[in-house]
Amino acid sequence: MSLIHLNLERFRLKTMGTETITLEVSQDMLAALKMGATDLGDRIRLLAAIAFFQEKQLSLGKAAELAGLNRLEFMDLLAQKGIIVFDYDASALATDLAGIAELGNHG
Repeated sequence: MSLIHLNLERFRLKTMGTETITLEVSQDMLAALKMGATDLGDRIRLLAAIAFFQEKQLSLGKAAELAGLNRLEFMDLLAQKGIIVFDYDASALATDLAGIAELGNHG
């Protein structure tokens, strides 16, 4: 078995310390995935960040931190995967567009 250590240092505030998550994965599993333990750990971190963002458990910024990316990189990644970054409902969008139009009329 290979051990994968996921260091969540970027996710935790420096004053709060860090946590390490250990996941046991067989060599057969790594071979089937065609990746090493480090790459798998990075992939799991990224997939967790995306899932937590989609489930609204983490904000965009915190999910980007967990993924080890800056916000723009994380937003680009979400867009590549077809994941909606800003989830407006129709009434909120209509209100915002009306506000923008009103500002344009006063300019």
